[in-house]
Amino acid sequence: NRGTGHRDLTLTGHSRMVTALCALGDGRLASGSEDKTIKIWNTKTGQCDRTLTGHSNVVTALCDLRYGRLASGSYDRTIKIW
Repeated sequence: NRGTGHRDLTLTGHSRMVTALCALGDGRLASGSEDKTIKIWNTKTGQCDRTLTGHSNVVTALCDLRYGRLASGSYDRTIKIW
């Protein structure tokens, strides 16, 4: 909580270092990792709603797009639209 300085949640689930974060328009959070996955998190409960797989290397960039879509970039030299 930025107002109090206390941590509200700790999100755990990636097996390697987290390398990218993106706030989504619906209030959730997307995270990318060295484990080559993207996780979509419920920021109220701390639960992972979904894990996206498809990159063959570290996910380094995430961008919230219109219409509920997400773009991801990776060291595998691809950009994927989800």
